[in-house]
Amino acid sequence: SGGEQSPRLFQFRKDGFLVLEHFFTAEECDSMRNQIQRIIAEMEVPPHCRTEFSTKEEEQLQAQGSSDYFLTSGDKIRFFFEKGVLDERGNFLIPKEKSVSKIGHALHAYDPVFKQITHSSKVQELGRKLGLERPVVVQSMYIFKQPGIGGEVTPHQDATFLHTEPLGRILGFWVALEDATRENGCLWFIPGSHTSGITRRMVRAASGTSTCVEFVGSEPAYDNSQFIPLPISQGGLILIHGEVVHKSELNSSESSRHAFTFHVMEAKDTSWSKENWLQPTPELPFPSLYT
Repeated sequence: SGGEQSPRLFQFRKDGFLVLEHFFTAEECDSMRNQIQRIIAEMEVPPHCRTEFSTKEEEQLQAQGSSDYFLTSGDKIRFFFEKGVLDERGNFLIPKEKSVSKIGHALHAYDPVFKQITHSSKVQELGRKLGLERPVVVQSMYIFKQPGIGGEVTPHQDATFLHTEPLGRILGFWVALEDATRENGCLWFIPGSHTSGITRRMVRAASGTSTCVEFVGSEPAYDNSQFIPLPISQGGLILIHGEVVHKSELNSSESSRHAFTFHVMEAKDTSWSKENWLQPTPELPFPSLYT
């Protein structure tokens, strides 16, 4: 369709990512940040985080508890913590709002503020410009990247976790709710790395095994010099092709790097892998992006 958006579209197809500065307003970013503070204020620490470590068997049960908590989070709003923020009794060693790593994976479905942002007219319009015919939202996450402890995210492709046949049907929308800088852990990409398929998949393990998911294949060693940083200011949006290689470093700065991210699948002529950790449920089939 129309020629005016094609240079950007061309750039996206070439690089596997696209930076759209100031896509959301400061007010929209503030509304998401304020809403997440409300959600945290009401947060109960999940029971599996509160089990005291003792015997091997209990550790396995705890791991199983964590894995069930993760595996069944696709249609809920759940809390995931940075390492080392809870003592062995499950009490916080630091203020709880500074301990959360991310919240997922159905904010877009069950929280009015995040739902409104995900389905905002500008997101829908962008989907249409990208030529998406039947886009559905598969998951969403609020990522905190806490000061000093926000862990690194090693190089990966989103399609490793969200596999479709054919490939090329997953698109990430990554929204900076605060300025993302090289100091506080902005995203890094290898331009053009989205064209060679994937080498690794995370799949649901057979039931009864001690882990809930396992990896098939392996992540190649990427050349660090190929990554370029993408600092972006508050309200900016980064579009992420499902197969582009990207990462982020540890946040060693004193400022957080909050982001809201959601993934969309082009559902037309696409099958969602039954082996993905995330599965649509009768309570929450993947909702259409278009309203």
